[in-house]
Amino acid sequence: MKKLILFYGLVLLAVSACTSSKTTRYRVASEYGDCVGVAPQKCMYVKVGNQADWQFFYSRIEGFNYEEGYEYVLDVKTEKRENTPADASSFRYILVKQISKTRTTSTGLPRIPSRNTGYQINGKVVSIEDATIGRGAAQGQFGVLVVGIEVTSSTDTFVKPGDIVYCELLPSPSVKPVKGREYVFKAKSKHPAHAKGVYFLETDVIDLK
Repeated sequence: MKKLILFYGLVLLAVSACTSSKTTRYRVASEYGDCVGVAPQKCMYVKVGNQADWQFFYSRIEGFNYEEGYEYVLDVKTEKRENTPADASSFRYILVKQISKTRTTSTGLPRIPSRNTGYQINGKVVSIEDATIGRGAAQGQFGVLVVGIEVTSSTDTFVKPGDIVYCELLPSPSVKPVKGREYVFKAKSKHPAHAKGVYFLETDVIDLK
């Protein structure tokens, strides 16, 4: 009986491990790019699975030693973190196997809008919520208003019409948003890997002309 209980326990543990992580094929470009999350930083460019376009990768891949000037093909395991802070990545990325390393120059790499222009998103407000966040000991925790938006257009090449994105508003935006109405949202930067998904920071709200 004890052996049977132990067997089923091991089966449940294996099933749980399979459902909490998955392995995906990544292609990593030959150079870093300038990206903006909570602050300006350097990011790898990656294609995930069958993606045709490069995208910024704001996290790190544990166990992977990157060297510029080479394209890599990797198998990467993604694990969901438990009890993730609201403004932190909800996933860990772990190298399973390096498939190839080829000296080349990657092409078609995207470039971010400048820090001066930021991002502009047009869309309809689908949710409004109060949130408490913390970004380092110096700032401590503070309250913000987070707006969910159904996008109609965007200057961010990774955001398409119909996508749902989130904007963390400035303390005193030009216009107070109302659920169901459409506005122009102008954000200074984008969070590198927020648990909610695409998440913009320091966002002003402007009425459509």
